[in-house]
Amino acid sequence: MDKAWWEKYAAEAKANFCGELLTLSANPFGIKTARIEHYRNSGGGAVSLAIARGAKRIILLGYDMQKTNGQSHWHGDHPKGLGSAGKIAEWPSEFERLKRYNPTIEIINCTRETALTCFARRPLEEVLNEPDPA
Repeated sequence: MDKAWWEKYAAEAKANFCGELLTLSANPFGIKTARIEHYRNSGGGAVSLAIARGAKRIILLGYDMQKTNGQSHWHGDHPKGLGSAGKIAEWPSEFERLKRYNPTIEIINCTRETALTCFARRPLEEVLNEPDPA
């Protein structure tokens, strides 16, 4: 999914990031391959990874799934040659599919401006101030 990104940034990521590095496809950089459904965007992949690792409750932040203030990312577009959300209009339907495939996972969307309508919407402050549901 992000082959061009890894080609440009693998060495920098390996040198500066001390967490676990994962990608979705075989690569020549020694990055571990995650065997998850990615739902055609990195946000969907992140949710899928959390579920694969045992998450039962997921809080979404920054899942606009639309251009907000004319931008497709909070950091602006990626440099030329890297993907910049060209299929953003299709992403909400991918999250509907994610929800259908994971009906027992509680997913709460706390994003302020979002095109996602398939998950419960709640203010982040409210969700964070709840007693632990466990």
